[in-house]
Amino acid sequence: MATAPMRAVLTNFGTTGSVYPFLALAAELQGHGHRATVALSPFFRTWVEHFGLEFVPLGPDLRHLQQAINEAMLDLPDSEEEIRTLFAPLFSALPEVFEALREVCRAADVLITGPWQPASLMIHELTSLPLVTIQNSHFGGGGIPAFQRATASLINPFRAQFGLRRLKDPLTTDANSPQLVIYNMSRSVRPPASTWPSHYQMPGYLFLDDEHWRPAPELEQFVAAGPPVVFTFGSMGHQDPARLIDLLFQAIGLVGCRAVIQQGWSGLAAQQPPDKVLVTDFVPHEWLFPRAACIVHHGGAGTAASVFRSGVPSVFVPHCFDHPIWAQLALGLGCAGPPIPYLSLSAERLAEAVRATLDSATCGEAAATLGRRIRAEHGLARARHLVEALVRTMSVGD
Repeated sequence: MATAPMRAVLTNFGTTGSVYPFLALAAELQGHGHRATVALSPFFRTWVEHFGLEFVPLGPDLRHLQQAINEAMLDLPDSEEEIRTLFAPLFSALPEVFEALREVCRAADVLITGPWQPASLMIHELTSLPLVTIQNSHFGGGGIPAFQRATASLINPFRAQFGLRRLKDPLTTDANSPQLVIYNMSRSVRPPASTWPSHYQMPGYLFLDDEHWRPAPELEQFVAAGPPVVFTFGSMGHQDPARLIDLLFQAIGLVGCRAVIQQGWSGLAAQQPPDKVLVTDFVPHEWLFPRAACIVHHGGAGTAASVFRSGVPSVFVPHCFDHPIWAQLALGLGCAGPPIPYLSLSAERLAEAVRATLDSATCGEAAATLGRRIRAEHGLARARHLVEALVRTMSVGD
């Protein structure tokens, strides 16, 4: 059954990996006759508009707070007070974000949100606007109990102003829509839980490829000379970037490989990189990763997904949040070796892990098999059909 054109508002908060699936789905919806408005932190405007999507800024630019949280989480704060202090400046913007998002949604047919945007569930509860939640992982819960209590204590007082119920775990389980939850994940990485309700769906990964991007001649020539080892820590912040890039240079020297290092949010840079090492700004994963011999990365949900799709084996260096879980899944699938926690990282350990990965035929074969399965899933189209079906059902109900 055909679906009439609809207006979708897509929103979330977080780093690049947290908003990437929303741009992918927005482009998919727009490409099939729907109007898609992407509402994010002002920092993402240039990136969103690069893909020809309508952008609306939400609240202040909180990138500096996101970086501070990423760095602080490396020390694994485990007390409720520490976590509350860390996240309080972030959620102080919730009233402003709520008002802006409510205004954007006035003419919308559906709101598509991530769990880190607590204003979305509030709008659904207050207006009955159809709600879709996109989750990047399905490991359950929202971290340790102290994290759940701390974030609940920051979000529930604002919800109470509107007479809304208290939430125990407002950034994961309790953030889910009662109508449709799309898990941005592959069944080949981890199958759906048998206990899931029927409105929990896993269509496959939501990837967005930049068809207009072209590599700089220097990068293209460097990669054409032979598959390099790629090092990327994405949106992770590091208190001493100079020490980290020196460590990477040492590890590369011990392995004796050619390498590409992406600067990331930490701004990893060097005045004079060693021979056979190229330091770059962001390069789209869909172009760079399949051309690598091995990928060393932090293991964020978005980066891990791109690594899995590439069919290239990798080394996980988990930093925080759900990174260790993705690393363990990759280890179980055979496409990566034992992870190296960031706080335990040394040039020697990293070099040993890279060498072992490059030398392992079984690791390479497992990664290639997983990549083929993921590339055959067509997750974006299936996710669009799920959203269209929800809006069509809600329209009939009205």
